[in-house]
Formats: sequence, C-alpha cells, structure tokens
Amino acid sequence: DIADAQIPLEDVPVVQKQIVMECRQQNKPCIVASHFLQSMLEFPTPTRAEVADIADAVRQKSDALMLSGESAMGCHPGKALDVMRNTALRVEEWCRQKDFGLVDLQDLHETEAEKNSEQICAAAAKLADELGASAIFVFTRRGYMASLLSRQRPDCPIFAFTSCNQVRRKMNLAHGLIPMRMDLTPNAEENVDRTFKLLLARGLVSKGDLVVVVSDLGKTLSPNVDAVRSIQVRNVKLE
Repeated sequence: DIADAQIPLEDVPVVQKQIVMECRQQNKPCIVASHFLQSMLEFPTPTRAEVADIADAVRQKSDALMLSGESAMGCHPGKALDVMRNTALRVEEWCRQKDFGLVDLQDLHETEAEKNSEQICAAAAKLADELGASAIFVFTRRGYMASLLSRQRPDCPIFAFTSCNQVRRKMNLAHGLIPMRMDLTPNAEENVDRTFKLLLARGLVSKGDLVVVVSDLGKTLSPNVDAVRSIQVRNVKLE
C-alpha cells in the first residue's frame, strides 16, 4: 500500500506498477492493498473508478489484492468481496484472450540446478498455454518449483502438491497457485494417479482434461535417488 508514501500523488500509479513488476522479476509475492472499495464501507455499490482500480491491479498481474476495512468493518463485506472477485475474474479472462501482460523475465539462477528448474518451469508454462491445458500439476517439497511456475503467469490454474503444511500455507500467496497438502512418494506415477482421484472427487478437473505435470521430487525424497526432472502431458483419467 503506497497511498501514504511520501511521493507525489501522480507518481503513485507508476510506482505501484514498478513495484509489482520488480516483485515478479525477483520471484517475490506482491499484495496490492490500496483501499480498492473504500466507498463500500457505507454504500452497497462501488464507484466506476474503484472498479477500474481493481482492474488495473489485475492487469499488472499482482499476486493478490487485499480488502481491509471494506470486509472488516464495512456495511457490505459480502458484496465487497463479490465485486472484487467478479471484477478480477472478468479482467483475467480478458487478459487471456488478448495475451495481455507478456514480459521477458530476467534469470534468477545462481547454480546449474536452479537454472534447470527455471527453464523447466518456463517451458511447462509455455507448453500449457500453447496446448490450452486445463491445469498444471506440480509436486514440490519447498514450493520453489511452484513459485517459478507462478512467476510465468500461465493462463491455467496451477495445482501445487506438497507434504508440508507450512509450505502449503506459504503458497497461498502466489498468483494462480492452488496448494494442497498430500503425502508424496518417490513413485511419480502413484502421485499423479492420486492427484487425479483427489481433484476429480472435488470437481476441480474433469475426466479427459489435458494437464501438464511438473516434478523433480526424486532427490528431495531420498538422498540416494537422483532427481529426475520431468514435464509430462497427461489426460485426466480414473483408474
């Protein structure tokens, strides 16, 4: 929230955009909180300027938008949430149709392993977009690969599976990530089959959906097993 920063008011929109972009470049989560729906503290409908403010933050592809007083002590907290959600969904749909917000991301890696992870995630996100995949699945212990996928801002949702509750909670902040806790095994096929069953049961995917699966769990689960980094294109099925 930079509304109270000691800068000229006309600079606020520019600085906000610069901050959001720099956070994305550095793979850091960015939450925009700028009194989006201040009028809804009292009134049941927002102003057009407030809706446009939400749309602008979504177009910037920030990780999250935050309400504070509107939902904490406003007269219409439910309606405020509906306005925020519906506006964000519509603008995200428009961005996908127009390929809006494509940027060249700088390299972050310091080691060869990190370089491999960055390239794998970039390739997986691009593949998912070009194939029109319904989702990306990523199996992660620390959330690192999931964050790299989120940084690419693919069109489809990213389901991130981890065995650590702390990592799952942390991943909630990242753009497009839907984290779930699940006990993972060194057997990649077993992990994929279990996720198919889980998401089908919850109605989050449908039988026959095309998904891109990203994993590099090998070495993280057992120090005696080399990591096998892979990208797979799969169709959801129920055994």
